[in-house]
Amino acid sequence: MQPTLTRIELDRVAEHYELDSQGVDALLKATQAEPSAPETRRFFARLLGIGGMLSIAASLVFFVAANWSRLAVFGRFGLLELVLLACGITAILKPPPARLGRAAMFMAFVATGALLALFGQTYQTGADVYELFLTWALLGLPLAILGNWSVTSAAWLLVFNLALVLFCGFHPIGGMLWVVFGARPHQPAHLLLAAAWLNVILWFAFEHFHREAVPAWVRRLAISCAFGFGCWAAILGIVDSPSSALAVIGVVVAGALVAFHTNEKRRDIYPLAVVMGTGIIVGVVFIAEIMEFKDEGVLLVMALWLIGTSAFAAKFLAATARDWREEGKA
Repeated sequence: MQPTLTRIELDRVAEHYELDSQGVDALLKATQAEPSAPETRRFFARLLGIGGMLSIAASLVFFVAANWSRLAVFGRFGLLELVLLACGITAILKPPPARLGRAAMFMAFVATGALLALFGQTYQTGADVYELFLTWALLGLPLAILGNWSVTSAAWLLVFNLALVLFCGFHPIGGMLWVVFGARPHQPAHLLLAAAWLNVILWFAFEHFHREAVPAWVRRLAISCAFGFGCWAAILGIVDSPSSALAVIGVVVAGALVAFHTNEKRRDIYPLAVVMGTGIIVGVVFIAEIMEFKDEGVLLVMALWLIGTSAFAAKFLAATARDWREEGKA
């Protein structure tokens, strides 16, 4: 049975009547807010089911790798293609959001990556590693959409960002993207800024459509990747050269847009925390760069900045989250 009061309302009741730990326990039992034994068992059964599915997906890749010398070329490709075929048939018979259909779409996504890796390793195509992950992300996007499951969405997001890390972070010479970005030189900070903005756009899209496949934790993963790239780009923009200063401006604009949208929705404080955390880290690097480590006083200034801004951010975020809860929009 579901509780008649939400968690926010229960917190307000406990705060209003100044309940101690025993009073809170009695309140939770009276409203049946605590999970029952059957609910707990269902939770662990689902958790173990997801763990088993992930283990099977990993074992598929490991099996091919461990038996590489014993399997002929036809056998390697045939095994993975049979897995893809079985996943497709399963998804058709039990389409998502059925659990079996979602698991089949996830397995198909993993098998697609394994098949691409097998093709590149067998025929030595000379493709860069980032091309493997980028192609995997492009081919796996329909599977992630059709799967309509947060686990598949998160896996796709990680694969896509790994491709961005390999290309934008290390900027390899050659490959499909080199045709586009190789016509003229690009600052590494600008490429990282582009990767950050791609994730920001994805986050805005996830916020707008708000599908079941992109719950809060997947959106948080997207915004974390966005400002991970943004922090990297801003640091390079500060320490690299004046020509990369545009990256700092781009990160500031992205942070302002995310903060504005988060404050408008008043639904999740996490994006605001990520923006402020990025600003704190970039500020430390800016202090170190502008003061050039001439003496030990630089460390004192950096420590004061870190302590002061962190304390302010923690207090501000706690007060903001409390205000949002009081408005009933958290």
